[in-house]
Amino acid sequence: MKIGVTGSNGFIGKHLIAALKDRKNVKLSYFDLPEYNLLNLDSVKNFVVGKDVIVHAAAVNRGSNLDIVAGSVVAAYNLISAIKKSGRKTKLIFLSSIQAETDTIYGLSKKLTEIMLQDFSREYQTPITIFRLTNVFGEGCRPFYNSVIATLSYQIANNKKLTISDINKKINFIYVKDVVSIILREVFARRKQHFYFKKVASNNTITVKNLSYLIKSLRELKYPKKLKSKFHKDLYNTYCEQKIKN
Repeated sequence: MKIGVTGSNGFIGKHLIAALKDRKNVKLSYFDLPEYNLLNLDSVKNFVVGKDVIVHAAAVNRGSNLDIVAGSVVAAYNLISAIKKSGRKTKLIFLSSIQAETDTIYGLSKKLTEIMLQDFSREYQTPITIFRLTNVFGEGCRPFYNSVIATLSYQIANNKKLTISDINKKINFIYVKDVVSIILREVFARRKQHFYFKKVASNNTITVKNLSYLIKSLRELKYPKKLKSKFHKDLYNTYCEQKIKN
């Protein structure tokens, strides 16, 4: 099976590549900046050729409004245009975001991309899966960029001043390796319907305030093996990595 991954150098992309690289009968191709650009249609056409599955994990969540919209909508449009021109029913798995339920520019760009992909799938009978991901955390997560968990872990582990806003906001978190397991199942799944949409969340919902208390408690933890909750163990692994970065 020939599998292509966009955003292979990103947070989720790196974990996905690590899970796929040693699998037998799988040939991986990567598409990421600075060598490749999803806004270049000719480059995207070359990438798409011969692929059985493409996992679209690339995203732009920083920059001007134009950068953010182009990084989502135009990038996805180029991918489906290239798939259409290839004449092959390549499965496209798009990693969307829970931010699609907000009115931010990033969220609106994700929502528009979801609608565009659904219309394309139905019109051309092309297999497309959309995973609308909740807040993903784990090893490799960048503080002040990918997740509030990484940010708080970095600040607490390195005795930095906490920068917390909206402390009573409840957030659902999911561990990156659990997300990768869901993606992998979909990569090899055979569905009767061409279009599939799923919100990907977990049972880990917590306020930002309580999250900060929980991470602080990890700083004093002497016996991590005694942690019983999977969420606590995953949180501890993330915290330890941020401590090492100092």
